[in-house]
Amino acid sequence: MKSGVIAGVLLGVMMLLASWSWAEDAVTGLTPQQLLIQARSMFPREKIQVSGLLGTAEVRGQNERFQAYTLLLNWAGGVPRADCRLYREKGDKMPILRAELSRQDGAPKLVLFGSDGERVEGSRLNAPIGESDLTWMDLMFDFLWWKKVRRVPEEELEAKQIPTRISGRSDCVVLEAEPPVALPGLSAVRLWIDHGTGNLLQTEQLDEAGEPTRQMFVQRVGRENGRWVPREFRIRRLGRSHITRLLVSEVKMASFTSKGEEHD
Repeated sequence: MKSGVIAGVLLGVMMLLASWSWAEDAVTGLTPQQLLIQARSMFPREKIQVSGLLGTAEVRGQNERFQAYTLLLNWAGGVPRADCRLYREKGDKMPILRAELSRQDGAPKLVLFGSDGERVEGSRLNAPIGESDLTWMDLMFDFLWWKKVRRVPEEELEAKQIPTRISGRSDCVVLEAEPPVALPGLSAVRLWIDHGTGNLLQTEQLDEAGEPTRQMFVQRVGRENGRWVPREFRIRRLGRSHITRLLVSEVKMASFTSKGEEHD
């Protein structure tokens, strides 16, 4: 089993757990660094469990293959932690892959465990994981902690034809964050921050020439118990013939429980 499939679970669900309460404008007057801090602050501060399905398919949705996952998050303690388990099929008791993620002294640490209990540590942040369209950088939202970040000015947005509306419905501030250390094949990550909520809606990884190579975005949301909950995320590497889809079926936390569709 490729370790890449589990990354999609952790990647999308971390964004899922933001508070999706709409406001008129949540970003005016904030510096680029403050916008990243605000996006970080929307991560949950309580124990939470998420479950659903992770699928890979051709771009047009053909030949889609699903696997079940569960994710336990605990950001309440001094060391934020996550535990994700991937199953071959829904209803299985034994995971085929398990991942533990923690952030100590500002540094992310990821440990993978195979079905045989083998322990694997360490990976370059922007390295592709298995054959997926994801990187460890996505998995840990590491770019939300980067210090060198700028707001892309309007003239640059126009010159490069960078959109500021996501799916034609959300006006966004566009940021670019540079990694604190050189990473092969990566110059920056472009982020779209929603004006109304301050939430992160889409990211793009940029190569050394500043061209986008991979995208991650919220595809579908639903309103449950007064909260907006993303139900589907899509991740794709530009130029490749398949996509990764994360479908959220249930969210459980101390004061909130939400159920939704597992797939279309």
